[in-house]
Amino acid sequence: MIKLKNLISESTWDRKFGEPLPILKDVMKKHNCDCGGSCCTVTEGPDEIRKSKKELQKLVKAESKLRDRMMKLEQVFLQDPTKGNDKLAKELNQSYKNHVTQFMRDVVSLVRKIKWLN
Repeated sequence: MIKLKNLISESTWDRKFGEPLPILKDVMKKHNCDCGGSCCTVTEGPDEIRKSKKELQKLVKAESKLRDRMMKLEQVFLQDPTKGNDKLAKELNQSYKNHVTQFMRDVVSLVRKIKWLN
């Protein structure tokens, strides 16, 4: 039986107080093996791909609802006779295009790039 004291003292990473925790890239740099890289690659299996596509569908549905709400808010701005509200409506629409639409494009391209486990 291994004692907790031994587990704590047996560390694979020497880290001083205040140093950041190691990330995967740091660990992979330190890991030296003769396998040719087959044990060092990270890939996703078919289950993860299906899950990611299902989550993408949910995200697309939520984005559609968000877009509808944004359009309704834009129409409220445009119906108000106060000067300057048409500018606000254009800014709202432009902000949506620059941020949410770009995010959705990025997400779709990232989901398409998921690799199968060979």
